Amino acid sequence: MPIDLNEFDRKMASKGFVLLEKLCEQTVLAQLKSVCQVRSKILHEALGDKDIGIGSVNGYDEIVQRSKDRWDIPISEVEFGFDAKALPWWPFVARLLGDDAEHAFSGVVSSEPGSPAQEWHIDSPHDSVEHLPAHMLNVFVALEDVSMAMGPTEFAVGSHRHTNHLRNPALVVENLLYQSSGISPEILNTAEDKLECYSSAFEAGNCLIFDDRMMHRGLANESEKTRHVVYFSYRKNGYRESTHFEAKRSLFDS
Repeated sequence: MPIDLNEFDRKMASKGFVLLEKLCEQTVLAQLKSVCQVRSKILHEALGDKDIGIGSVNGYDEIVQRSKDRWDIPISEVEFGFDAKALPWWPFVARLLGDDAEHAFSGVVSSEPGSPAQEWHIDSPHDSVEHLPAHMLNVFVALEDVSMAMGPTEFAVGSHRHTNHLRNPALVVENLLYQSSGISPEILNTAEDKLECYSSAFEAGNCLIFDDRMMHRGLANESEKTRHVVYFSYRKNGYRESTHFEAKRSLFDS
């Protein structure tokens, strides 16, 4: 049953994320998966046994290692073969970011068996002392069933409000953005408000929409299968991110 739009608004405001079940049809999943497989094979063959370190600054334009053996591969909407604003989650994105919201980037994150959990982090910072609605949203799409052993994403519920470094001078924005050790939801807790953590198995076709300012992490993949999750990220018209892909080199530079 489709989620009520008022309920969607309420959950995004209070929790910072919403799970939309079975939103993506099998034909769409098959197309996304096929493109991811081809692109991933090309890049891993080109990468070979190079050790590129962790994080976008240490990566390439075409591939970033988010934690050991957790690979983020940007893939454009043209490569995917879809207009990012025509996909089934677009009405929810437009509801929060506006009809003039822009597709920022998209791709796939593949977590190989044995890859450890990421450090807790946010994807973009607040830009006002006052709490404002989201300026970027991420949409995660499960290409196949993701069990708990495969390491789904874990969220600090409601942390999109608590990660405001402009309001809380104890927070260092660079540490929040760049997966620094020692960062965890505990640093956001107050005497009145203790943040809970949430993660769950993820069925193929499910879509998870979350505020880019949420504290989250990909859990360790303790299974024998590689976990593939496609993402599409959107931004408010006029907002420009600067921390997602910062590589200054191409894997194919001579």
